[in-house]
Amino acid sequence: MRSDAPRAGTTRFYAAAFLLASALLGGCASQQEVTVQRETPQTFAPTTLVEVLPALPAQGYVRIAVLDAQGQPGTPEAQLLAQLQAKAGALGANAIVVQNLSTREGGTVQYNPAGGQFTTTPSVVVPHLRAVAIRLGPAK
Repeated sequence: MRSDAPRAGTTRFYAAAFLLASALLGGCASQQEVTVQRETPQTFAPTTLVEVLPALPAQGYVRIAVLDAQGQPGTPEAQLLAQLQAKAGALGANAIVVQNLSTREGGTVQYNPAGGQFTTTPSVVVPHLRAVAIRLGPAK
């Protein structure tokens, strides 16, 4: 007896493949690109620990690059900061100085004449961080 219904094993295979593809694409969507503007031709070995400094030190460092990361509205700034640290570490930086250029969008108040009430829509933060990636130590 022949059946046109798909086999249970095949259906499970396609369902698993779909879920895996969805998870991979979803992970990519939340990852923002960090742009790099090199400031020195020097190269350094990658580092794993990148310190966040409040300001550039008075002396004893090499500017490696300016990094820029901008996220979708609602993206946590901590996520962008972690991406900046990872990119800086890959370039050999052991510290970054971050400037927050985030903006706030939206947020409206509208009067509803039918109900006689005001309705509001919340504003969202569009995160944008810029960092100077540096290598602490004597400049060569």
